[in-house]
Amino acid sequence: MRLSDAREPIASWQYAERYLGVGTRTYSPYAADLDIADAFHPQLGAPSFTVPTFRVPAGRGTYMRSGVPSGLHDVYVDGDEFLLPVHPNALDCSDLVARDDLVRCAPGPSLTVVPSANARTVFVAAVGGQPVAPHFAKLHYPRRLSRFTRRLRRPVIELQLWVSDELVRVGAPVLPEVGGGWFGTGPDAWGFLVREARPVGEAPRFTVPLFALYGRDVHAPGDPALLQQLVEAWDEDPAVFLARRIVVPMVRLWASVARETGCPLETHGQNTLFAFDPASRQTRVLYRDCAVYVDSAQRERQGLPGGLPPANVLPRDVPMAADEVFSLTYDSFMGHHALAYVAALARDVWGVPEATLHTAAREAFTAGALLPPTVYYYDNVLYENNDWKLVDTGTRPDWR
Repeated sequence: MRLSDAREPIASWQYAERYLGVGTRTYSPYAADLDIADAFHPQLGAPSFTVPTFRVPAGRGTYMRSGVPSGLHDVYVDGDEFLLPVHPNALDCSDLVARDDLVRCAPGPSLTVVPSANARTVFVAAVGGQPVAPHFAKLHYPRRLSRFTRRLRRPVIELQLWVSDELVRVGAPVLPEVGGGWFGTGPDAWGFLVREARPVGEAPRFTVPLFALYGRDVHAPGDPALLQQLVEAWDEDPAVFLARRIVVPMVRLWASVARETGCPLETHGQNTLFAFDPASRQTRVLYRDCAVYVDSAQRERQGLPGGLPPANVLPRDVPMAADEVFSLTYDSFMGHHALAYVAALARDVWGVPEATLHTAAREAFTAGALLPPTVYYYDNVLYENNDWKLVDTGTRPDWR
């Protein structure tokens, strides 16, 4: 992808999601696993595909709104009914909960969508063939993508709306999740989430996932990485550009949110977004996806009001030490899975020592008391029912 070709923001974002990830999924043996049909695969599929919807009447399901006002509710809610979009590879899944009941609901208008990098979250471009404001729908997907089966059940839908409101409350640059619906009752009820394509505050015109900065183009592998093109266009010292515009904002975002909300953001290469505008030379780090953990003890220490979400609360729902989970998200997801790729490109292209960026991160990090002295990561086993365990790798962290 050539920076000079980036003219339409949504089209550029979609291209970056789908095709600028070559070489970015090497951090785990499961990172590139996608149990999905070619037709819906981000790299192999058509430019767009359709997602069926079902009209869910009152009593058969629930639509819930976050605290962020949004016109997107009008797309999915009609009186007492709401539209439930269902990924085609979820609908044809043999163990889709309540499938027979679902297909007895009246069909709604199909969504015209473009897959994002993680496959089950999609850009929504049109409903019933009519264009709508660009936004995302995160869909229930009872198949394995990467390490986990990506079900989206009611407790996690409620969690994500709760976390979204918390991030907006503290001024984090999040793409807010504004609504979601689920079909059925009880903990196995499943559904979808609606996510805005812009943060509540201002952001530069173009947006790409962080991995698109250092990944190669599927269709043009000889093109320089987008990060190289941005540094050249900004005409800044590479080490300064990377530290000031990427590393420090990411570290400060993670640390401030962890301290102020008890939520360790999963700022890896997909969830972290980089917004930029070649005309104004502005950049901003953004965040998406509020399926994160919540440390109840940290919230109590901060004296935060309000209740807790119904899922992912440490230690109530997750039998892990909070500091170990915080290490997983900061040291491994952000450090090893994302920033290490930035540092490697900087070393190989410009000769910037990796230690230069490590130092910038350490100077910006302000949440040291929340993490252990060493790095924790998954034990590299695929468990049934999406279980997971962490192990102490014994290594010292590079980025704090």
